[in-house]
Amino acid sequence: MAELSLSVPAYDASVGVVAPAEGGTVTVEVVNGSVEIFGDPAGLRDLARMCLALSDAQAPNEAHIHLDAGINPLDLGFASLTLARDPHRPA
Repeated sequence: MAELSLSVPAYDASVGVVAPAEGGTVTVEVVNGSVEIFGDPAGLRDLARMCLALSDAQAPNEAHIHLDAGINPLDLGFASLTLARDPHRPA
């Protein structure tokens, strides 16, 4: 079975969470109370890298990434998205 692997730089407190992007596109919609996230392959890998970067054991619980509509990778005209570590759970 083929595998996909992604990597991100280790967390550095002087820089914060860093997730290199391929430049894909992602859309976030709220439909009937449900959040739907769509993306091209590169955009979905970009989101995966962001989640991977946030999962670093050295990243603080308040670490988060804001994705605003119209700013890569989110398409303009769709909902913004915040990815964050759960501040109520230990690292």
